[in-house]
Amino acid sequence: MSSVKKTLLILTTVGALAAVGVVGTFTAFVKLAETEFIPGREVYLRDVYLVIDQTLSMERGQRKEAKDVLRDEIIRSLGLGDRAFCYRISADFTETGDRVFASNRRLPKVPENVPSAPLEKLPPGLKGELLERWNAFSAERDAWLERVEAVQAPGGKYSDYLGTLEAIGRRINDPGDPHLAGEKWLIVIGDLKHEPAPAVSPPPAQHEKRAFAGVNIYLVEPGGIYAREDQQAIEAFWKKYFAARGGNAVAFVSFDGFSGRFPGNSAPDPSRLGRAAGN
Repeated sequence: MSSVKKTLLILTTVGALAAVGVVGTFTAFVKLAETEFIPGREVYLRDVYLVIDQTLSMERGQRKEAKDVLRDEIIRSLGLGDRAFCYRISADFTETGDRVFASNRRLPKVPENVPSAPLEKLPPGLKGELLERWNAFSAERDAWLERVEAVQAPGGKYSDYLGTLEAIGRRINDPGDPHLAGEKWLIVIGDLKHEPAPAVSPPPAQHEKRAFAGVNIYLVEPGGIYAREDQQAIEAFWKKYFAARGGNAVAFVSFDGFSGRFPGNSAPDPSRLGRAAGN
């Protein structure tokens, strides 16, 4: 074989080996990218606004049931990545006087891709960090439960549902809030009677017309307390009220019927995180 042919053969062989090396490196990189979990943007998963009626238009047993629904069906279902804000109905709503609780600014967020990730894909360090965040959230949730138990019937003869909802409408889709969650809920628990009763559902101001757009709205009432015509009138009033403000997903349900309606938190459960981390 001539020296020229030998040289060409050597160069061809070296080139082939180099190509194999590049392909192998690229394949290894792709496999690493497929297996390594990279946490996404830190977010709140849900914003949950809650309203509880403890006015004297509700009977004592109904007021207790309202607290039971709020505590057992909603607050205990909240978890890491959820923000919650709770107000009571009073005769004349004020933000400071009728706020039962509100999430503090240090409430932990969660990487946006964690809820959909298989648990085994999460790095051990991240699992440990999520457990710490769960501990912080659980302490906050315990404080919310205590505040709900402490809520008393307010003074006065009236029930200011409209004032309460107007205040929530300014916040629930506030573009000035950089921490807004992608999923929003409004759950009102009470007899749904604004008193003194307005003749018609009030029209929205210009800035209110999209206040409840995209919000999951549940109006939860004792059930069986109104004649059929009165019940229909109340439902028509609130459907018109929310529709005029962009809220079309409105469901009416009784205290008993609400059980299981509010979905659980989607972040990995702390007990599963503990097992996965080997704790």
